[in-house]
Amino acid sequence: MTLGKRSRGFTLVELMIAMVLGLMLLGGVIGIFLSNQTTSRVNNELASLQSSARLAFQLMSQDIRSAGFAGCNNSGRVVSVINGAPLWSQWRGGLEGYAVGTNGVSESLRLMYGAGETASVRNHVPPVLTLNEASALRVGDIAMLCDDTLSSVFQVSARTVDTISHAAAAPLNCAADLGFQFPFVCADARPRIFPGGSMLMRFESVLWLVAPSADDAAINSLYREVMIGGVLTREEVLFGVSSVNFAYQDGDLPFGPVAFTPAINMGNVVGLQVALVMDPNAFTNADLPLEMRTIRFFASVRNRLR
Repeated sequence: MTLGKRSRGFTLVELMIAMVLGLMLLGGVIGIFLSNQTTSRVNNELASLQSSARLAFQLMSQDIRSAGFAGCNNSGRVVSVINGAPLWSQWRGGLEGYAVGTNGVSESLRLMYGAGETASVRNHVPPVLTLNEASALRVGDIAMLCDDTLSSVFQVSARTVDTISHAAAAPLNCAADLGFQFPFVCADARPRIFPGGSMLMRFESVLWLVAPSADDAAINSLYREVMIGGVLTREEVLFGVSSVNFAYQDGDLPFGPVAFTPAINMGNVVGLQVALVMDPNAFTNADLPLEMRTIRFFASVRNRLR
């Protein structure tokens, strides 16, 4: 009787087959790992892009919706007493589009409107407005004052608890008058007395443009240019925007926003389609195709909707 067969090890062929199978399995696992890692990078980049763009959407949409609001009855009669008539002070219905390169490196858009908390006028003895309640305006701010027939844009020269002054002593006011005639001619200024009940508010003139980033001049960013204390200030809103394009919806035509041309009647625009194209150099963790780097949204100019 035998005690058992003598044990033996693997043959060379069996060992080689096992190694090949193990390498194939390991290769599959590594392939899945790398694929998941790439997908994770793309998803993270997209999440970062969407999160960064959300603030830009909110700010730009708010500006577009507010464009054209001149207070009181939204009169088209708006005058500016700002010296030198800079573009940011010249009312053209509250919305103006510009071609590529006019401002920055891409298309741009200027939006104007009255904003913030309003204060009502008790009486007006130029250049002092006496108010029924305190105003949030400060010296140097740009203000808009309106009644049923006219809106005036000026710089605040002085203030107290219940008064706002529009004297020519303010650096930007060309006169202490607020534009009796329309259109306003500073050299022929005449007193304009606003009656009690007129409304005073902050004047916003916002330019959206694309220009080189302050952090990396090789990459562009989306900027929001505003007046702060009478000084033009650019706020960098979104890093890594290579271009922005606007399509304009004419309120007299069926829906179908069209690209900018000088022939567009900006006074008829009731909505804008905005397309932000992100710079691939700003996203180093994933190679995003153009469609994934293009973010679009539509906003209505609510003060023009009929």
